[in-house]
Amino acid sequence: MNEKNKQFFLPVLIILWLLLAIPAIADDTTTNLQNQIDQYNQKLQALSRAKDTLANQISILNSQIDLTILKISQTEIAINTLKKDISILTEQIGKLDISLNQISNIFIQRVAENYKLQKKPPILLLISTTGFNDFYENYKYISKLQQNNRNTLLEMETVRTNYDLQKEAKVKKQQELTDLQSNLSEQQKNLDRQKLSKTTLLQLTKNDEKKYQALKAQAENELSALLRAKFVGKRFVKKGEALGLMGNSGYSFGDHLHFGLYNLREENLADWSYTNDISSFDYLKNHRLPMDDLDLPSDFFTSCHEGGSITQCRGNTKYSYLYSDHFHHGIDMVSTNKTVYAVDDGEAYFFRGDSSLGNHVKLFHSDGKMTLYLHLQ
Repeated sequence: MNEKNKQFFLPVLIILWLLLAIPAIADDTTTNLQNQIDQYNQKLQALSRAKDTLANQISILNSQIDLTILKISQTEIAINTLKKDISILTEQIGKLDISLNQISNIFIQRVAENYKLQKKPPILLLISTTGFNDFYENYKYISKLQQNNRNTLLEMETVRTNYDLQKEAKVKKQQELTDLQSNLSEQQKNLDRQKLSKTTLLQLTKNDEKKYQALKAQAENELSALLRAKFVGKRFVKKGEALGLMGNSGYSFGDHLHFGLYNLREENLADWSYTNDISSFDYLKNHRLPMDDLDLPSDFFTSCHEGGSITQCRGNTKYSYLYSDHFHHGIDMVSTNKTVYAVDDGEAYFFRGDSSLGNHVKLFHSDGKMTLYLHLQ
């Protein structure tokens, strides 16, 4: 390989090596973090099987907080690594672009030179030479020029291929970076919720085991009241029609409406389970809210934030440790206008319990969804 070819192929070989070497470089810090994460997961599994006491719950919350901090560190390391990879790729793409331009200019010059020679008839080439040896040298020069053109085309194709591969790799890593940054934001929010859960737990219980067990009993009674409620009748209702008034929830927030969404048809009512709810953001956005005069954040239809009219979101909340599966199903909301409305047309099943804890409506819609309106007067 001549010196000029080496100049073109060397950057390509270096870039290929970098692409292969970057993911293969072992990161001891990342490995250690993953080992610690695995250990905390095992610890949480063991704690979940232990007796549900206040001390055990605090240990669970502490372990969850430590685990989330480790995951945040892991994500931050991955983000920094991706940023470095993208920087390297950007630099190498620039070098390849320069190499491609250089090769293209050389090729254009050679094509022009070759074109001039081809325009000269062989007889003129023979006449213009001083002898056979001179003619033969010119012939070899033309052949060499044509071979160089073919080599240059190959070099151009090689550099172009690697240029495209580098750009594809950069686009892929940029998408991975975007995903990781979104994941990091969610992890940080989760950490804040976990810290708030611990603070709330200590505030409510005053670090008293009896108070903790009493709170758990109240939470369990809320679900029990829902399951004990008796069916009292049904009727078809239109979107926006009043279903009842907001009642009392029991142990934590006072008056509020608990709203939930389920994939459930009317004929499958017997299969209903409180814990099988789904996210209701899109459904509420496409229909209507179950109450008026709600104080909601601007991004309510994409994510839930406790505050204003929302007293408890769906998922892991500051009170979810009191539920048997440590998960709050549905959204709790309050309004100065206590009227509860149907979010869409449907067949409404009315249930009455011993108190407003169990009073509720299950509303079946034609799209296969069921909406739950719990804690009615």
